Amino acid sequence: MKKIEILFLISLGAGLLSCSTTEVDPVAPVETNQIEIQEEQPAELSAEEEEFLRSTAEVNVSIDVFKEDKKQVMKLISELDEIMKDFNYDAWIKYVDRESIEYWSKKSNLQKAAARLPIKGLRLNNLKDYFVHVFVPSRVGRTIDEIRYETENLVKAVQIDENRDTIYYNFQKINGQWKIHLPPLSE
Repeated sequence: MKKIEILFLISLGAGLLSCSTTEVDPVAPVETNQIEIQEEQPAELSAEEEEFLRSTAEVNVSIDVFKEDKKQVMKLISELDEIMKDFNYDAWIKYVDRESIEYWSKKSNLQKAAARLPIKGLRLNNLKDYFVHVFVPSRVGRTIDEIRYETENLVKAVQIDENRDTIYYNFQKINGQWKIHLPPLSE
């Protein structure tokens, strides 16, 4: 072998011997600087978060707006419960939006509604009859659990029964105030 090749091999061997290795004591704890990677588990949602997601599925509403709207709607329902117990039409009508009053004051709409009622032969002559014979009996004693947004200004107040929503009220926000909205009849 040539002298240069021998010197290269010797220096290579010396370099390999000079590399330090650390022997790990199998009993001693090992410290590392590695970050432990854990699989992300889906976070469990609180009941309030689940309700928020159900309630706002159709619209983009913040949790703060949702909480405030629900608080206002539930307070309104509580007030309506007292009004319905007394069959106080004059107090109730103040909670109803103008559009609903106009629609449900028409004799033809009241007659169509009366024809759909389970009690045959019941006559609805005016909005007060609608309040006494339709609105109150279908809502009194009901428990409202949640609200559902249709739009930012239209919500439904529902009772949940085994993943089924039963709608008891529709509310429309007009000038910052929630009002009862009585939907028109579907043809």
